[in-house]
Amino acid sequence: MPELQDVLQKHKGKLPRFQPAGREVDIFAIPYRDKVRETARQKRLLQEQEAGGKNAKQLQAEQKKAEKERKLQERRQKAMEKGRNPDKKRGRNARIVDEWDDLAKEERLYKKLRKGKITKEDLEKELNEE
Repeated sequence: MPELQDVLQKHKGKLPRFQPAGREVDIFAIPYRDKVRETARQKRLLQEQEAGGKNAKQLQAEQKKAEKERKLQERRQKAMEKGRNPDKKRGRNARIVDEWDDLAKEERLYKKLRKGKITKEDLEKELNEE
């Protein structure tokens, strides 16, 4: 947008009254503009705090954050088991090679299943270990 470009050039990349919000923003403290909706929200928040403390949206947000953290730790652990450094950024070619290796392992397991050397449960177990 041209008008923003003018402002940025005028202040040489620094906006005069800009305050960064930080990582944690309490979205539940932002009021509605509509007075009726805001009073209803305040009543609901008061009831939820009396009932048990945190409201349902906050609990869902915390659960989602915990699940994301758990998945990240699980992914890091799998990478470390494979002998990789999870903090190191992997190149595109290395990721492609890894995917091909995983596909080849899956194909070998499926071939064993067709020949009757392993059961379907064994196949599922091996695939879920990845």
